[in-house]
Amino acid sequence: MKIDYEWTIAKEGYIPILVSIFITWLSTAFLGVSFFSLIIFIILLLVIYFFRDPDRILSNKNGLISPADGKIISVDSFKETEFLNKEMKRVCIFLSIFDCHINRAPTKVEVVETRYYPGAFFFANSSRCIENERLYIHLRDENNDDIVLILYAGFIARRIVPYIKNGDFLNKADRLGIIKFGSRVDIYVSNDYSCKFKEGDSVVAVESLLFEKNEK
Repeated sequence: MKIDYEWTIAKEGYIPILVSIFITWLSTAFLGVSFFSLIIFIILLLVIYFFRDPDRILSNKNGLISPADGKIISVDSFKETEFLNKEMKRVCIFLSIFDCHINRAPTKVEVVETRYYPGAFFFANSSRCIENERLYIHLRDENNDDIVLILYAGFIARRIVPYIKNGDFLNKADRLGIIKFGSRVDIYVSNDYSCKFKEGDSVVAVESLLFEKNEK
Protein backbone atom coordinates (compact mmCIF):
# COMPACT_ATOMS: atom_id res chain seq x y z
CA MET A 1 0.00 0.00 0.00
CA LYS A 2 1.40 3.39 -1.00
CA ILE A 3 1.06 6.27 1.47
CA ASP A 4 -0.35 9.29 -0.36
CA TYR A 5 0.69 12.50 1.37
CA GLU A 6 -1.15 14.88 -0.97
CA TRP A 7 -4.68 14.11 -2.07
CA THR A 8 -8.18 15.44 -2.47
CA ILE A 9 -11.52 13.66 -1.99
CA ALA A 10 -13.25 11.97 -4.94
CA LYS A 11 -16.73 13.43 -5.43
CA GLU A 12 -18.27 9.97 -4.90
CA GLY A 13 -17.11 10.21 -1.30
CA TYR A 14 -18.98 13.39 -0.36
CA ILE A 15 -22.25 11.74 0.71
CA PRO A 16 -20.68 8.77 2.58
CA ILE A 17 -18.35 11.17 4.40
CA LEU A 18 -21.17 13.57 5.35
CA VAL A 19 -23.27 10.63 6.61
CA SER A 20 -20.28 9.37 8.63
CA ILE A 21 -19.72 12.84 10.11
CA PHE A 22 -23.39 13.03 11.15
CA ILE A 23 -23.30 9.56 12.75
CA THR A 24 -20.07 10.49 14.56
CA TRP A 25 -21.68 13.67 15.87
CA LEU A 26 -24.77 11.77 17.04
CA SER A 27 -22.77 9.09 18.83
CA THR A 28 -20.63 11.71 20.59
CA ALA A 29 -23.64 13.88 21.48
CA PHE A 30 -25.57 11.02 23.08
CA LEU A 31 -22.74 8.84 24.42
CA GLY A 32 -19.98 11.35 24.98
CA VAL A 33 -16.39 10.29 24.48
CA SER A 34 -16.75 6.52 24.79
CA PHE A 35 -15.29 3.40 23.25
CA PHE A 36 -18.24 3.21 20.82
CA SER A 37 -17.97 6.85 19.71
CA LEU A 38 -14.21 6.37 19.24
CA ILE A 39 -14.85 3.39 16.95
CA ILE A 40 -17.35 5.48 14.94
CA PHE A 41 -14.75 8.26 14.64
CA ILE A 42 -12.12 5.79 13.39
CA ILE A 43 -14.61 4.53 10.78
CA LEU A 44 -15.13 8.14 9.67
CA LEU A 45 -11.38 8.55 9.15
CA LEU A 46 -11.25 5.31 7.17
CA VAL A 47 -14.12 6.44 4.92
CA ILE A 48 -12.33 9.74 4.25
CA TYR A 49 -9.08 7.88 3.51
CA PHE A 50 -10.82 5.39 1.24
CA PHE A 51 -12.18 8.11 -1.04
CA ARG A 52 -8.83 9.85 -1.45
CA ASP A 53 -7.88 10.89 -4.97
CA PRO A 54 -4.11 11.36 -5.01
CA ASP A 55 -1.83 12.92 -7.57
CA ARG A 56 0.79 10.47 -8.76
CA ILE A 57 4.20 10.89 -10.42
CA LEU A 58 4.07 9.61 -14.01
CA SER A 59 7.23 7.91 -15.22
CA ASN A 60 8.51 8.80 -18.70
CA LYS A 61 9.45 5.17 -19.37
CA ASN A 62 7.75 3.44 -22.28
CA GLY A 63 5.20 0.80 -21.38
CA LEU A 64 1.85 0.34 -19.71
CA ILE A 65 1.41 1.60 -16.18
CA SER A 66 -0.63 -0.17 -13.54
CA PRO A 67 -4.29 0.93 -13.70
CA ALA A 68 -4.80 0.31 -9.99
CA ASP A 69 -3.19 0.09 -6.56
CA GLY A 70 -3.15 -3.32 -4.94
CA LYS A 71 -1.64 -6.79 -4.81
CA ILE A 72 -1.18 -8.97 -7.88
CA ILE A 73 -3.10 -12.23 -7.50
CA SER A 74 -2.42 -13.64 -10.97
CA VAL A 75 -0.04 -13.18 -13.92
CA ASP A 76 -0.89 -15.48 -16.81
CA SER A 77 -2.15 -15.92 -20.35
CA PHE A 78 -5.92 -16.11 -20.60
CA LYS A 79 -8.56 -15.96 -23.31
CA GLU A 80 -10.36 -12.63 -23.37
CA THR A 81 -13.92 -13.45 -24.44
CA GLU A 82 -15.91 -10.23 -24.02
CA PHE A 83 -14.51 -8.20 -26.95
CA LEU A 84 -11.60 -9.90 -28.73
CA ASN A 85 -12.03 -13.64 -28.21
CA LYS A 86 -8.30 -14.39 -28.19
CA GLU A 87 -5.47 -15.38 -25.87
CA MET A 88 -3.81 -12.41 -24.17
CA LYS A 89 -1.43 -11.57 -21.33
CA ARG A 90 -3.39 -10.94 -18.15
CA VAL A 91 -2.64 -9.44 -14.75
CA CYS A 92 -5.24 -9.50 -11.95
CA ILE A 93 -4.94 -6.93 -9.15
CA PHE A 94 -6.78 -7.18 -5.82
CA LEU A 95 -7.61 -3.88 -4.10
CA SER A 96 -8.14 -3.97 -0.35
CA ILE A 97 -10.21 -1.31 1.39
CA PHE A 98 -6.94 0.46 2.27
CA ASP A 99 -5.86 0.86 -1.38
CA CYS A 100 -6.80 3.87 -3.47
CA HIS A 101 -9.76 2.86 -5.65
CA ILE A 102 -9.36 5.40 -8.43
CA ASN A 103 -8.51 3.51 -11.63
CA ARG A 104 -6.28 4.95 -14.36
CA ALA A 105 -5.65 4.61 -18.10
CA PRO A 106 -2.53 2.43 -18.64
CA THR A 107 -1.41 4.51 -21.65
CA LYS A 108 -2.78 7.02 -24.16
CA VAL A 109 -5.92 5.36 -25.52
CA GLU A 110 -9.32 5.66 -27.12
CA VAL A 111 -12.30 4.15 -25.32
CA VAL A 112 -13.72 1.78 -27.94
CA GLU A 113 -16.56 0.32 -25.89
CA THR A 114 -17.74 -0.24 -22.32
CA ARG A 115 -20.13 -2.91 -21.07
CA TYR A 116 -21.63 -3.02 -17.59
CA TYR A 117 -23.16 -6.08 -15.91
CA PRO A 118 -24.84 -6.28 -12.50
CA GLY A 119 -23.97 -9.32 -10.44
CA ALA A 120 -23.26 -10.96 -7.11
CA PHE A 121 -20.93 -9.75 -4.36
CA PHE A 122 -18.36 -12.45 -3.66
CA PHE A 123 -14.95 -11.62 -2.20
CA ALA A 124 -12.86 -9.87 -4.87
CA ASN A 125 -9.86 -12.17 -4.34
CA SER A 126 -11.92 -15.34 -4.86
CA SER A 127 -12.44 -17.24 -8.11
CA ARG A 128 -16.18 -16.48 -8.00
CA CYS A 129 -15.70 -12.71 -8.17
CA ILE A 130 -16.08 -12.95 -11.97
CA GLU A 131 -19.81 -13.29 -11.19
CA ASN A 132 -19.82 -9.92 -9.40
CA GLU A 133 -20.95 -6.55 -10.67
CA ARG A 134 -18.40 -5.63 -13.33
CA LEU A 135 -17.46 -3.13 -15.99
CA TYR A 136 -15.65 -4.21 -19.16
CA ILE A 137 -13.61 -1.50 -20.91
CA HIS A 138 -12.16 -1.97 -24.41
CA LEU A 139 -9.31 0.44 -25.09
CA ARG A 140 -7.11 0.97 -28.17
CA ASP A 141 -3.73 2.72 -28.04
CA GLU A 142 -1.87 4.82 -30.59
CA ASN A 143 -0.26 1.72 -32.11
CA ASN A 144 -3.70 0.17 -32.66
CA ASP A 145 -3.07 -2.38 -29.90
CA ASP A 146 -6.10 -3.54 -27.93
CA ILE A 147 -6.24 -3.36 -24.15
CA VAL A 148 -9.11 -4.68 -22.06
CA LEU A 149 -9.79 -3.72 -18.45
CA ILE A 150 -12.35 -5.41 -16.22
CA LEU A 151 -13.39 -3.66 -13.02
CA TYR A 152 -15.03 -5.98 -10.48
CA ALA A 153 -16.95 -4.96 -7.39
CA GLY A 154 -16.15 -6.98 -4.28
CA PHE A 155 -17.92 -8.33 -1.21
CA ILE A 156 -18.26 -4.89 0.39
CA ALA A 157 -18.33 -2.84 -2.81
CA ARG A 158 -21.77 -2.05 -4.14
CA ARG A 159 -21.08 0.25 -7.05
CA ILE A 160 -18.68 0.86 -9.92
CA VAL A 161 -18.67 4.49 -11.08
CA PRO A 162 -17.15 5.07 -14.56
CA TYR A 163 -15.78 8.46 -15.56
CA ILE A 164 -15.62 7.55 -19.25
CA LYS A 165 -17.86 6.80 -22.23
CA ASN A 166 -17.46 5.28 -25.68
CA GLY A 167 -15.36 7.43 -27.98
CA ASP A 168 -13.42 9.27 -25.26
CA PHE A 169 -9.70 9.87 -25.76
CA LEU A 170 -7.57 9.53 -22.64
CA ASN A 171 -4.02 10.44 -21.82
CA LYS A 172 -1.79 8.08 -19.88
CA ALA A 173 -2.81 8.03 -16.19
CA ASP A 174 -6.16 9.78 -16.78
CA ARG A 175 -8.84 8.64 -14.36
CA LEU A 176 -11.20 5.90 -15.63
CA GLY A 177 -13.49 5.55 -12.64
CA ILE A 178 -13.78 4.39 -9.05
CA ILE A 179 -14.94 1.17 -7.42
CA LYS A 180 -16.51 1.77 -4.04
CA PHE A 181 -14.71 -0.37 -1.42
CA GLY A 182 -12.72 -3.63 -1.86
CA SER A 183 -12.48 -4.80 -5.48
CA ARG A 184 -10.41 -6.26 -8.33
CA VAL A 185 -9.06 -5.01 -11.65
CA ASP A 186 -7.94 -7.27 -14.51
CA ILE A 187 -5.92 -5.96 -17.44
CA TYR A 188 -5.48 -7.84 -20.72
CA VAL A 189 -2.80 -6.88 -23.25
CA SER A 190 -1.35 -8.43 -26.39
CA ASN A 191 1.30 -11.14 -26.20
CA ASP A 192 3.84 -8.57 -27.43
CA TYR A 193 4.13 -7.38 -23.84
CA SER A 194 5.86 -8.89 -20.82
CA CYS A 195 5.30 -8.29 -17.10
CA LYS A 196 8.18 -8.21 -14.62
CA PHE A 197 5.86 -8.55 -11.63
CA LYS A 198 4.70 -11.83 -10.09
CA GLU A 199 1.89 -13.08 -7.89
CA GLY A 200 2.05 -11.46 -4.44
CA ASP A 201 3.80 -8.29 -5.59
CA SER A 202 2.26 -4.91 -4.78
CA VAL A 203 1.73 -2.30 -7.49
CA VAL A 204 0.89 1.39 -7.44
CA ALA A 205 -1.36 3.00 -10.04
CA VAL A 206 0.60 5.26 -12.41
CA GLU A 207 3.96 4.74 -10.70
CA SER A 208 4.38 0.98 -11.38
CA LEU A 209 5.35 0.09 -14.96
CA LEU A 210 3.25 -3.05 -15.31
CA PHE A 211 3.97 -4.10 -18.90
CA GLU A 212 6.87 -3.48 -21.26
CA LYS A 213 6.86 -4.24 -24.96
CA ASN A 214 9.08 -7.12 -26.00
CA GLU A 215 11.98 -6.24 -28.26
CA LYS A 216 11.64 -7.68 -31.76
